[in-house]
Amino acid sequence: MRAGTPPAGHKGKPDDRGQDEDQAKHDGGGANGAALYLTFKLDLIKSEMISRANAEYRPAFGLDVRSLRVLRMICDAPGITASVLKEQTLIEKTMLSKLVADLIERKLVRRSIHPDDARHFQLWPTAAGKRTRVSSDELGQSLETEILSMLSTEERSQLNSIVDKLVDEFRKAAKGQG
Repeated sequence: MRAGTPPAGHKGKPDDRGQDEDQAKHDGGGANGAALYLTFKLDLIKSEMISRANAEYRPAFGLDVRSLRVLRMICDAPGITASVLKEQTLIEKTMLSKLVADLIERKLVRRSIHPDDARHFQLWPTAAGKRTRVSSDELGQSLETEILSMLSTEERSQLNSIVDKLVDEFRKAAKGQG
């Protein structure tokens, strides 16, 4: 379903049809109205926020959003395995391997053989990795506040609450609990 539009099959009153078309034009809906789909809007927001964040993170830390996401997860769950990290970050396995290898090379993360299964490695943040995480979190909070400055504190809280609810439901569904 498109955000801001009635469900399929909805028959609007004759006098509100023009209003829907005017709203679609105002919202940037082209011939196909793709701009009205929530997935399109979320993708646009995500792309813009990541682009702005990378423009700050790369010069400051030499890392991009994905690398910092991986570092943060490792800091939050010291000893995490790559398979759990993949599940939690939603980063494809080959890309995740490259990101982890880069973090290890930069000495932000170290790995050790899992005590219960030598085929698996555990990932641990180094002292430098922990410092980078703290600094990047400070910058990230500042960036997020700046990027979302057009929203009131209450609106930001509502947005986070709604997004958290969606994330929780999607994760439950992915695990077969939904």
